[in-house]
Amino acid sequence: MKNKLALLAIIAAFSASAQTIGISSGQPTGTYYAITNDIIKVCSKPNARIINVPSDGSLDNIFKIYGDKATQYGIVQTDALVYEQGIDPKMMSRIMMVFPFYSEEFHLVVKDDSSISSIDELAGKRVVEGVEGSGNWVTAQVIKKVTGIKWIPVAGMTQQQGYDAVVNGTADAELVVAGKPVSMITKSHGIKLVPISNPALDSFGLYTKTMIPSGTYAFQKTSIRTYKVDSILATFAFKNQYQKEIGDLVSCIAGNVGMMQTAPGFHVKWREVDPLGRIDKISWPAHPAATAAIKREMSRGVRHRHDDRSRKNQ
Repeated sequence: MKNKLALLAIIAAFSASAQTIGISSGQPTGTYYAITNDIIKVCSKPNARIINVPSDGSLDNIFKIYGDKATQYGIVQTDALVYEQGIDPKMMSRIMMVFPFYSEEFHLVVKDDSSISSIDELAGKRVVEGVEGSGNWVTAQVIKKVTGIKWIPVAGMTQQQGYDAVVNGTADAELVVAGKPVSMITKSHGIKLVPISNPALDSFGLYTKTMIPSGTYAFQKTSIRTYKVDSILATFAFKNQYQKEIGDLVSCIAGNVGMMQTAPGFHVKWREVDPLGRIDKISWPAHPAATAAIKREMSRGVRHRHDDRSRKNQ
């Protein structure tokens, strides 16, 4: 009987210490979802199980971080942070960066026989903006405001639904903001990408000019001009609670970046992740526990590389 009670006590203690970590990502066809699955593969443990929480995207992830106790983290575009800050600064003062990811490219998708050849030609056209609350939707609102282009918004569609609408002719174009290569576009047929270039966007601080290299997608024969926006992993601004838990998760991600950049089975966007080089360059407050963990892991990685070189020279 004593042995049975002891076993039950151990199980109860383990259950009490076990933690479920929710990361709000995006749609299963998007890059956020794949990146979160990669983190789960590397960092999920029996006493700290990570779950991938599907969502409508950046704004939805912010709301989940702020209001859902089961979702402690979310991946967010930096333009969504600024957009929501203008609406609810009190809430946004409680959202902090814990890990800088990569930049996401703007993909302007049209049917392969479409006459649309530039973003300016979207005026008067039906454009799928994505589900309200998604990063796509936020970027679409910013582009319209900054450029003054007046298209006919098609809202409430997921990326896949938007692609289907373009192919069947019920929409003229779809804006997809996601890290290349986007799995949905990789598998697509009968579409093409339109270059995105506008002087007003060139001078807009949150976006950077970039290229989608030729061959990124099988149908793509030439490089495509476009823009990109930074994405981060964010959390609630805990001051006293969960400092160790935040540090442990960030340490795991930062400490395994090199492996995920080279090992098969991980999303190619990991190759663009540079946590130490970007943590101070993104203009959003970083959580102190996360910053310390990143600097600690990057310093450890440098020491390991130095030790490896020293052994080789002996």
